[in-house]
Amino acid sequence: MLGAMACSNNTQQSKQDPLDTLANLEFDKNPIGKEAGCKWLKDSIESYFVKDSGFDKMKLLTTEDYYNFKVDAMNTGLDIDSSITKFELNQKWGNKFEIDTASLGQGFLISGQDWGEIKVSSCDLLDENASELNLKLIISDCKLQTDYHRDIKLVLENNQIKIANVKEYD
Repeated sequence: MLGAMACSNNTQQSKQDPLDTLANLEFDKNPIGKEAGCKWLKDSIESYFVKDSGFDKMKLLTTEDYYNFKVDAMNTGLDIDSSITKFELNQKWGNKFEIDTASLGQGFLISGQDWGEIKVSSCDLLDENASELNLKLIISDCKLQTDYHRDIKLVLENNQIKIANVKEYD
């Protein structure tokens, strides 16, 4: 009897079930969304540079993998004990991150060692899918009149927005 009920015609079922069709155009949208992602990045980046937060704040803003990669990238080629070579960085992280867009030996999010007043001056959607949101940012130093062009990948990790990758172009 149970089998007959499970297979019976359900008259309450809609004509076009979104699970059976491509009618649901939102299936590939990221749950973060462009507006929330841009606002989170603007608030997080500007706060990070006002307080000169360092590694602890960087760790809160990023996924564990990106944090560990970026720390290695910042230490690449430096004359310190924790330094690694570009070859070693590529061996360790090359299958997960694009080494050539990581600003080796440079800081987090901007390549300048010194900064004045950091603002996010633009944030545009590059692409998105259900698991990630990719945004194109211009991070500007208003006092030093410098712009930094970045592509930033955001993901949700334990219901928190995290930076999963940053491609740095200058």
